[in-house]
Amino acid sequence: MHIQTAPALRRLLLATTAIGMIAALPASPPAKAEIRQVAQQTARQQFDIPAQPLSGALNRLGEAANLQILYPAALVEGLRAERLAGDYSAEEALRMLLRGTGLSYRFTAERIVTLEKPAATGALTLAPVTVEASLRNTETATSPVQGYLARRSATATKTDTPILETPASVQVVSRQVIEDQGALNLKDVYENVSGVHQAGNTLNAQTEVLPIIRGFESPTLLRNGLRSTQSGAVDLVNVERVEVLKGPSSILYGALEPGGIVNYVTKRPQAVAAHEFEQQVGADSFYRTTLDSTGPVSANGELMYRINAAYTDSGSFRDYMELERTAVAPSLLWQPDDRTEILLDLSYLHEEQPYDTGIPLGTDGKRLTARESFFNDPDLAGREIDDYTASYQLTHQLSDVWSLRNQLQFHRAEAKNESLRPRGVTGPAGSEQLALRYQNEDRQDDEIQLVLDATATFATGAVDHTLLIGAELIRQETDFRRYRQNVASVPITDNPMVNFDPPASQPKSVQLGKTDWASIYVQDQVSLLQDGRLKLLLGGRFDVVRQENETDGVASPDVNDEAFSGRAGLLYQFTDRYSGYMSVSQSFQPQSPGTLDIGGTALDPEEGLQVEVGVKAAFLNERLLATASIFQIEKENVAVIDSDLFQSTGQIAYYPGVEQRSRGFEIDLTGALTEEINILANYTFLDTEVIQNLGDPTSVGDPLGSVPRHKVRLWLTYDFADASPLGGLGFGGGARYVGASTAQFDTDLKLSSYTVVDAAAWYEWQSMRFGLNIYNLFDEDYIVRASDRSIAHPGQPLTAIASVSVRF
Repeated sequence: MHIQTAPALRRLLLATTAIGMIAALPASPPAKAEIRQVAQQTARQQFDIPAQPLSGALNRLGEAANLQILYPAALVEGLRAERLAGDYSAEEALRMLLRGTGLSYRFTAERIVTLEKPAATGALTLAPVTVEASLRNTETATSPVQGYLARRSATATKTDTPILETPASVQVVSRQVIEDQGALNLKDVYENVSGVHQAGNTLNAQTEVLPIIRGFESPTLLRNGLRSTQSGAVDLVNVERVEVLKGPSSILYGALEPGGIVNYVTKRPQAVAAHEFEQQVGADSFYRTTLDSTGPVSANGELMYRINAAYTDSGSFRDYMELERTAVAPSLLWQPDDRTEILLDLSYLHEEQPYDTGIPLGTDGKRLTARESFFNDPDLAGREIDDYTASYQLTHQLSDVWSLRNQLQFHRAEAKNESLRPRGVTGPAGSEQLALRYQNEDRQDDEIQLVLDATATFATGAVDHTLLIGAELIRQETDFRRYRQNVASVPITDNPMVNFDPPASQPKSVQLGKTDWASIYVQDQVSLLQDGRLKLLLGGRFDVVRQENETDGVASPDVNDEAFSGRAGLLYQFTDRYSGYMSVSQSFQPQSPGTLDIGGTALDPEEGLQVEVGVKAAFLNERLLATASIFQIEKENVAVIDSDLFQSTGQIAYYPGVEQRSRGFEIDLTGALTEEINILANYTFLDTEVIQNLGDPTSVGDPLGSVPRHKVRLWLTYDFADASPLGGLGFGGGARYVGASTAQFDTDLKLSSYTVVDAAAWYEWQSMRFGLNIYNLFDEDYIVRASDRSIAHPGQPLTAIASVSVRF
């Protein structure tokens, strides 16, 4: 199989870009704002509100223009609004929507509007009003999400686009979900999304458990849309939302796996002062203290700050496992006028913890020891990580058509690890031993990324365009030093006696690597037909990648790759709340230097192709959003390590000519069933297969490792109404079912399915919140992930964490 972009698609992309640039050029620069106001009725902005019932159109206007629109529901019953598309002030847009309805309006405050129906002798006296569109529903792609349902995202397009109008499967886990579930790590968050679960690859000492998306491990995380090296760490204290884009995303983000990406969006400074302090305590000596403080710095509100900090000190159900983590994340946001903002965002994280190699399994996939057994020497230094991020983002509205965004990010991850690593289970059943290897590692990854995007919003006749043109430069450098020594095997028991004295002399091998990426990309989001119901998405990217690598002073041949990646999507809105879509997208991933087969031949770059068809629907006045999709991904030149060779000799080599396929069905449901009930539910059916492996033909037909065929997630919460006697009280609960799978590097080793039930309760009183989270309520005994028989990680048993927070 050879994957390439059709010439017709390339020509169409170039033609679309040329038309967009020509049409956008005549725009004149804006006048400079004389007075900056928090809410200015005369400020103009782009609107695109489809024709629909008036109540729905007012909701959309309230969200887009930051208006609170008040009226009795009966006042707008049976009324419709025509499509509103163009550049208007908030007041002009409101007048356009009300045209022909017989309704009038009046501003009762700067951003509060009351609708009225004039009477013959004067204004109509209204009954008590209800809020149909309010500030709590105002949302952008980077703003906090009110409740569970995010309606907008930029991860799939790099533009602020309604999810309902995006021809791709993109899911958002909001901050409220993170808090209700008591999530402690990134893996606890992304497992709320269909098709995403923990990878079994724990051969490296990264702190994060990397996700597998649609069957393929995704080792690169995104932070605010920028790449983050895989050896770093993440603390949820400053995470606003976690977004998952399914399928290849190389057109926007470059060299990535075809299954999808996880993008976590950090908290931004806010104009209104708010402060929160939280203390958590739990089983296994768990203590966590967090602080979140934000507000204006300057008197005029142009400059805002935010600082998030967390300190965690925790034991574990695993013997000798103790975690100490400190995280600090300050940020500043400057908005000198209504068209310009500059965001400075810093973060630092320090973490110390023994390296957990898990427990060994029998040939039947069952654990051979107790869940808490620790097969390492607790006197070794373990793992220490320092993670630094400094980023800058400038956004400026150049004209009524063009806007510019410039992002610059520096990320450094320093990881040290001294531990014993399993390298296989030996011996007959009943007297097995665990073979071990001592490793002492120091690794530093530096990455600097520069991105420049220009976005134009314009129309060519009756066709609306959102044109994105961008360029990206990346420099990544790695300094990896390692000493390894095989040590004596230890008997596999519940209380293993592991004791190793490291040699005084440890000459480390030195591996140095440098990667330079240069990319340009273009994307056009086109709205067709009279009411804009047909959405066309076209995009293309050209990457040039150069990699250098040397080991102990001996250089590997440089890797020089270039590739064009394309994407095309089509979405049709059957109604304002129901749409269907289809898409085709490509992925590109150059091999790292030294990715050789056993004969020393370099592997070609990995390439992937996905075809997807799906539907999206909004229910209950757009409080509930559902996405269902079927897809197929094919990937060629896959770098699959020869694990038998590695375990027996320590030599790293890869099978040549590997092709893999993943196909399946997913459905996600997120939002509110009522004002009191939130829901998050999804189902995944995933069928994976090796379709070619020239180095190991016996693996053809095998499933991909660590990929369950079925996965189900359900989570519900209930909050009593504030006016009820139990106002402030809430409950939550849910279950996770993960079907049978295999170890990641040994698909003959089967792992059993499991179901885990969690529960939560909270009570809010004035400015305080008391919470209790119970994990694995029925103490399910299961293996959550495994590399092979020697490295398997048991799931967390029954445990609980209590919390108290104060807002002021």
